[in-house]
Amino acid sequence: MGNPQFSSLAFVLFCMTTATMILRPGEMIPALGLLPIYEVLILGTLLLAHQGVFRQFKPDSLLRQPVALCLIGTFIAIPVSHLTHMYFGGALHGTIEFTKAAMLFVLLVVVVDRWSRFERLTTVIACCATVMISFCLIDYLGIVDLPFIKHAEESYGQELDGDDIRIARMNGTGIFSDPNDISLLITATGILCLSFLTDRERGPLRVLWVLPIMLLALALVCTKSRGGMLAAAAAIGVLLMFRYGKGVAIAMGALGVLAAPIVLGRQANIDLSEGTGHDRLMLWREGLVALRSKDLFFGTGEGSYADFAGLVAHNSFVHAYVELGVVGGTFFFGMFFFCAWGLFRLNTQPWQILNPRQARFLPYMAAIGSGWTIGLMSLSRCYTVSTLLILALGTAYLNLAGWNLRPRRPVLQWDQFHVVRLAGASLAMFVALNLVVRVLA
Repeated sequence: MGNPQFSSLAFVLFCMTTATMILRPGEMIPALGLLPIYEVLILGTLLLAHQGVFRQFKPDSLLRQPVALCLIGTFIAIPVSHLTHMYFGGALHGTIEFTKAAMLFVLLVVVVDRWSRFERLTTVIACCATVMISFCLIDYLGIVDLPFIKHAEESYGQELDGDDIRIARMNGTGIFSDPNDISLLITATGILCLSFLTDRERGPLRVLWVLPIMLLALALVCTKSRGGMLAAAAAIGVLLMFRYGKGVAIAMGALGVLAAPIVLGRQANIDLSEGTGHDRLMLWREGLVALRSKDLFFGTGEGSYADFAGLVAHNSFVHAYVELGVVGGTFFFGMFFFCAWGLFRLNTQPWQILNPRQARFLPYMAAIGSGWTIGLMSLSRCYTVSTLLILALGTAYLNLAGWNLRPRRPVLQWDQFHVVRLAGASLAMFVALNLVVRVLA
C-alpha cells in the first residue's frame, strides 16, 4: 500500500468505517443523524489506500482473485440489466448504489494485507456487533426502552375465538432492522466469539467470550427467524465437519433435528406447504416465470422484482438470476461459489498454511460463509454492504492463505478450468431452483 504510516492509518479508518456501519451512531444519537460519518470515513480510507486499490485492479492481480472478478461482473451486470430495457435512470442509480457497497469490499481486501490485521478487524466486528445486538435484546426484553429500536410484530395463526395470535420478533438497527437480517449477524458474530473462546493463545481471559455467546444464543431465539435458525445450523455443521469430519457433523445434525422442535418452537416449524414458507416459494415462481422470456440472459432489471411479483424474492440467488439474468446471476453466484470452493480446497488439499493462527481459523471462516449463504436463501440481500462484507472477509482470507502456502501459490486462479466449473455449478443451481419451485409450488 505504499507508505507504512498511510497503510496503518487506512486500516484504522477502515475499522472505524466497519464499526460505524454496524453500530449506526447517527441512529443512536439524534444529534449525529445529519453527519455523514460513514461516508467521510470510507472516503478517507480510499484516499489513503488508493495505490493499493489501483494494484488490486491490475489484470494479474484479478486473475488470482476469482471472487473479485465476479464482483466486477456483477457490477457490470447491474447497468446492463437496465440498459437492455432502455432505462437509463435505473442504470445510473443502480451503479451508484452498488459502487457504495462494493467500495467496502475492495478496501477490506486492500487494507487487510496481513494476518494480524485480519484478527483485529474480526475482533472489531465481533465487539461492535455484540454491543448492537445487546442493545436490541435489552430493548426487546423490556429492560430499557431505546427509541432507536423498533421490533417486528407478526400474526401467527388464530385463537379459538378467531382473534389473531401476535408474536413479537427482535429487530436490529440500520441495515439489520429486520429479524432475518439480525439473525445472520448474530450467527456470524457467534462463530467469531467461539473462535476467540477456543484460541488458547489468548490466555485464560478468553473464557469471558462465553458471556457474549450466551447473549447471542438468546438473541437468536428472540428473532424467531427460521432462516436464522437454518443459518446457525449450517454454520455449526460446517464448523464440525472441518474440525472433526463428516461423521461427527452428521451425528450432531441428527441430534439437532430431534431437539429443535422442543427447544425452538416456531423457528423449527419449517413448512413449505403453507404459511410464509409457501408464500416465498410462490414469490420465487413469479420471478422465474418472468425470466422465461427475452430477459433470460440479462434480466428484468436490478430492483425490479417487486414490480411484477409484489414483493422481493426472499432468496438472494433467485433474486439475482431474475433481475440480472443468467449472466449476471452467474457472477453473483460465483462470488459465493469461489469463496466456498477455495475454503474447502484448503481443507482437502495436502497444502499447509504456514501461519498456524490462520490455519486454525479455517473452520470458523468456512462456518461464517456457510451460515450467511444459507441465510440468503430466505432473504433478498444481493447488493447490500453486509453481504459484501462477508464475501470480502472470505476473499481476504484466501489471499492471505495463498501468501502463507509453501510453495507460494494462489488458492484459486481465473482460467478456463475454473470458468467451466463456475458455469456448470451456476447452471446446476439455476436448474435446482426451478425444480424446487416446480415441485413444491
